[in-house]
Amino acid sequence: MMLLRSYAVLVLFLITMPILIMIPISFNSGHTLKLTFSDYSLKWYENFFNNELWLESLGRSISTALLVAALSTVIGGMAALSVNRLSFPGKNIFMNLMVAPMVIPVIVVGIALYHSFSFLKLNDTVLGVVLGHSIVAIPLVFVTMMAGLKGVQRDLELAAQSLGSTPIGAFFKVTFPLLRLSIFASFFFAFSTSLDEVIISIFVAGPSTKTLPILLWENMRTQLEPTIAVAATILILGTITAFLAPKVIDLFKKALSTAADKRS
Repeated sequence: MMLLRSYAVLVLFLITMPILIMIPISFNSGHTLKLTFSDYSLKWYENFFNNELWLESLGRSISTALLVAALSTVIGGMAALSVNRLSFPGKNIFMNLMVAPMVIPVIVVGIALYHSFSFLKLNDTVLGVVLGHSIVAIPLVFVTMMAGLKGVQRDLELAAQSLGSTPIGAFFKVTFPLLRLSIFASFFFAFSTSLDEVIISIFVAGPSTKTLPILLWENMRTQLEPTIAVAATILILGTITAFLAPKVIDLFKKALSTAADKRS
């Protein structure tokens, strides 16, 4: 058991170290991306937050990710609920199509979206970027919600309906609270997926809809100053926050519930 734990820690270290190493680099006082430096400095953070182009791309990434998270959670949740509760012809095909963007290479999806959105005049539009990101985020929501629905008994809804509740009322009063954590997790998974998405953005975004990952990628091609590490650090922290948020919210609600029980 100890050997297995050591192996797991080693694998986790090897996976995260190349990513987390960008955080100390962002405090480099020099003018190049390197880990060996003599002094720490916040000047590259100051350069990032004083640069209008970086701030606009950061704000656009966050707003786009919020729209994608909301849209994907609704669509993916409804699809998972339909598969879990209904029987219809082609159900297996529908499920395979829902998870297809997770299997198909992202660059193939990007090329397909580029041609489709060109015909619909959606390239270089906020709507086009949101729809493009949602296509890769919806499967994550679908899988997460399907896992959550497996732990919810259908009999609870039927019992509520037998006591006079409407199907919609039974869902929001019984099923929704039980799926709360899965819904929060789906939302933040979709948010982090959109926040980090670069390949699809390259194909569907344009000069007026650049997100932070696109600007980061463009600067990697032309210059290697530590401002790039600052942008990467913000994306890393944003992703970590998105993954931890559901657990933090759940722990906070449990703490409030425990405090309320003690008071009573």
